[in-house]
Amino acid sequence: APFQVNVKPALPTNHRIELEMDMPTPQQMATNPSKRNLLMRALARSLKAPVTTFTIQEIGSKNNKTMVAFSNNTIPYKVCDEVALDAMASKMIMKQKMRTKTEFVKTMGNQFYVRRATMIRHGNCDESVEISTTAPTIQSMQEADSQLLLICILLFLLLLIAVAIIIYCACIKKSGKKKSPSTEY
Repeated sequence: APFQVNVKPALPTNHRIELEMDMPTPQQMATNPSKRNLLMRALARSLKAPVTTFTIQEIGSKNNKTMVAFSNNTIPYKVCDEVALDAMASKMIMKQKMRTKTEFVKTMGNQFYVRRATMIRHGNCDESVEISTTAPTIQSMQEADSQLLLICILLFLLLLIAVAIIIYCACIKKSGKKKSPSTEY
Protein backbone atom coordinates (compact mmCIF):
# COMPACT_ATOMS: atom_id res chain seq x y z
CA ALA A 1 0.00 0.00 0.00
CA PRO A 2 1.49 3.36 -1.01
CA PHE A 3 1.89 6.01 1.64
CA GLN A 4 2.93 9.63 1.69
CA VAL A 5 5.73 11.15 3.75
CA ASN A 6 6.05 14.88 4.29
CA VAL A 7 9.55 15.96 5.22
CA LYS A 8 9.99 19.52 6.40
CA PRO A 9 13.36 21.09 5.68
CA ALA A 10 15.37 21.90 8.78
CA LEU A 11 15.48 25.53 9.81
CA PRO A 12 18.81 27.29 9.41
CA THR A 13 20.92 27.46 12.56
CA ASN A 14 23.63 29.67 13.97
CA HIS A 15 25.35 26.86 15.85
CA ARG A 16 26.42 23.27 15.46
CA ILE A 17 27.49 20.73 18.06
CA GLU A 18 29.92 18.05 16.98
CA LEU A 19 30.28 14.83 18.94
CA GLU A 20 33.32 12.64 18.42
CA MET A 21 32.44 9.07 19.45
CA ASP A 22 34.23 5.71 19.57
CA MET A 23 31.10 3.79 18.71
CA PRO A 24 28.81 3.10 16.88
CA THR A 25 30.51 3.32 13.49
CA PRO A 26 29.32 5.83 10.88
CA GLN A 27 28.04 2.94 8.77
CA GLN A 28 25.91 1.64 11.65
CA MET A 29 24.55 5.14 12.28
CA ALA A 30 23.78 5.71 8.60
CA THR A 31 22.15 2.35 7.89
CA ASN A 32 20.41 1.62 11.18
CA PRO A 33 17.60 4.09 12.01
CA SER A 34 17.21 2.62 15.50
CA LYS A 35 20.80 3.70 16.33
CA ARG A 36 19.98 7.28 15.32
CA ASN A 37 16.77 7.07 17.35
CA LEU A 38 18.71 5.85 20.40
CA LEU A 39 21.27 8.63 19.90
CA MET A 40 18.52 11.26 19.85
CA ARG A 41 16.98 9.81 23.01
CA ALA A 42 20.40 9.79 24.72
CA LEU A 43 20.96 13.42 23.69
CA ALA A 44 17.53 14.41 24.98
CA ARG A 45 18.17 12.63 28.28
CA SER A 46 21.65 14.15 28.67
CA LEU A 47 20.57 17.69 27.83
CA LYS A 48 17.20 17.39 29.62
CA ALA A 49 15.14 18.36 26.58
CA PRO A 50 12.49 16.73 24.37
CA VAL A 51 13.71 14.50 21.54
CA THR A 52 12.18 16.81 18.94
CA THR A 53 14.48 19.61 20.11
CA PHE A 54 17.48 18.30 18.17
CA THR A 55 18.22 17.75 14.49
CA ILE A 56 21.08 15.58 13.27
CA GLN A 57 22.84 17.53 10.54
CA GLU A 58 25.63 15.19 9.55
CA ILE A 59 27.09 11.76 10.33
CA GLY A 60 30.66 11.06 9.25
CA SER A 61 34.05 9.80 10.33
CA LYS A 62 37.31 11.50 11.24
CA ASN A 63 40.48 9.76 12.48
CA ASN A 64 38.63 6.44 12.94
CA LYS A 65 36.02 8.15 15.12
CA THR A 66 32.33 8.65 14.43
CA MET A 67 31.45 12.32 14.04
CA VAL A 68 27.84 13.38 14.59
CA ALA A 69 26.83 17.00 14.10
CA PHE A 70 23.51 18.24 15.47
CA SER A 71 21.76 21.48 16.34
CA ASN A 72 19.09 22.63 18.77
CA ASN A 73 15.84 23.62 17.02
CA THR A 74 14.59 25.75 19.92
CA ILE A 75 17.44 28.26 19.73
CA PRO A 76 16.50 31.08 17.34
CA TYR A 77 18.72 31.57 14.31
CA LYS A 78 17.76 35.14 13.41
CA VAL A 79 19.19 36.52 16.64
CA CYS A 80 22.21 35.08 18.44
CA ASP A 81 20.89 33.88 21.82
CA GLU A 82 24.19 33.73 23.72
CA VAL A 83 22.48 32.74 26.98
CA ALA A 84 20.73 29.71 25.46
CA LEU A 85 23.85 28.60 23.57
CA ASP A 86 26.02 28.92 26.68
CA ALA A 87 23.44 27.08 28.79
CA MET A 88 23.37 24.16 26.35
CA ALA A 89 27.16 24.11 26.00
CA SER A 90 27.63 24.19 29.77
CA LYS A 91 25.79 20.86 30.04
CA MET A 92 28.36 19.24 27.73
CA ILE A 93 31.61 21.21 27.92
CA MET A 94 33.73 22.53 30.79
CA LYS A 95 34.38 26.15 29.90
CA GLN A 96 37.80 26.53 31.58
CA LYS A 97 39.50 23.57 29.91
CA MET A 98 37.17 23.12 26.91
CA ARG A 99 36.86 19.44 27.79
CA THR A 100 33.76 17.26 27.63
CA LYS A 101 32.02 16.89 30.98
CA THR A 102 32.10 13.38 32.47
CA GLU A 103 28.44 13.74 33.52
CA PHE A 104 27.49 14.24 29.88
CA VAL A 105 29.55 11.21 28.79
CA LYS A 106 27.93 9.07 31.52
CA THR A 107 24.37 10.09 30.67
CA MET A 108 24.98 9.41 26.97
CA GLY A 109 25.66 5.81 27.99
CA ASN A 110 28.02 3.05 26.86
CA GLN A 111 26.36 2.72 23.45
CA PHE A 112 27.53 6.21 22.49
CA TYR A 113 30.91 6.72 24.08
CA VAL A 114 31.54 10.44 23.52
CA ARG A 115 35.22 11.39 23.39
CA ARG A 116 34.75 15.06 22.65
CA ALA A 117 31.94 17.58 22.27
CA THR A 118 32.53 20.88 20.48
CA MET A 119 30.24 23.80 19.79
CA ILE A 120 30.77 25.70 16.57
CA ARG A 121 29.05 29.04 16.15
CA HIS A 122 28.40 30.46 12.71
CA GLY A 123 26.18 33.00 11.02
CA ASN A 124 25.28 35.83 13.37
CA CYS A 125 26.85 33.96 16.31
CA ASP A 126 30.26 33.59 14.67
CA GLU A 127 32.85 34.51 17.31
CA SER A 128 35.26 35.85 14.69
CA VAL A 129 32.69 38.35 13.39
CA GLU A 130 32.34 41.48 15.47
CA ILE A 131 28.72 42.62 15.23
CA SER A 132 29.17 45.97 16.95
CA THR A 133 31.94 47.65 18.83
CA THR A 134 31.71 49.68 22.01
CA ALA A 135 35.43 50.32 22.33
CA PRO A 136 36.41 53.95 21.84
CA THR A 137 38.38 54.78 18.73
CA ILE A 138 41.69 56.66 18.81
CA GLN A 139 40.06 59.68 17.20
CA SER A 140 37.27 59.89 19.81
CA MET A 141 39.84 59.52 22.61
CA GLN A 142 41.88 62.41 21.14
CA GLU A 143 38.73 64.54 20.90
CA ALA A 144 37.90 63.79 24.53
CA ASP A 145 41.45 64.68 25.59
CA SER A 146 41.34 68.00 23.69
CA GLN A 147 37.95 68.84 25.24
CA LEU A 148 39.33 68.08 28.71
CA LEU A 149 42.35 70.31 28.03
CA LEU A 150 40.06 73.14 26.86
CA ILE A 151 37.95 72.86 30.03
CA CYS A 152 41.07 72.93 32.22
CA ILE A 153 42.40 76.06 30.44
CA LEU A 154 39.04 77.84 30.83
CA LEU A 155 38.87 77.00 34.54
CA PHE A 156 42.43 78.26 35.02
CA LEU A 157 41.59 81.55 33.25
CA LEU A 158 38.46 82.01 35.40
CA LEU A 159 40.51 81.38 38.53
CA LEU A 160 43.15 83.86 37.36
CA ILE A 161 40.49 86.53 36.68
CA ALA A 162 38.90 85.91 40.11
CA VAL A 163 42.29 86.31 41.84
CA ALA A 164 43.00 89.49 39.84
CA ILE A 165 39.63 90.98 40.87
CA ILE A 166 40.25 90.14 44.54
CA ILE A 167 43.73 91.75 44.43
CA TYR A 168 42.36 94.83 42.64
CA CYS A 169 39.57 95.24 45.23
CA ALA A 170 42.07 94.85 48.08
CA CYS A 171 44.36 97.52 46.54
CA ILE A 172 41.50 100.00 46.09
CA LYS A 173 40.37 99.46 49.68
CA LYS A 174 43.92 99.97 50.99
CA SER A 175 44.56 103.09 48.92
CA GLY A 176 41.19 104.50 49.96
CA LYS A 177 42.19 104.36 53.66
CA LYS A 178 45.48 106.22 52.99
CA LYS A 179 43.76 109.19 51.31
CA SER A 180 41.40 109.90 54.18
CA PRO A 181 42.41 113.09 56.09
CA SER A 182 43.90 112.71 59.49
CA THR A 183 42.20 114.45 62.47
CA GLU A 184 45.17 114.48 64.84
CA TYR A 185 46.34 118.08 64.80
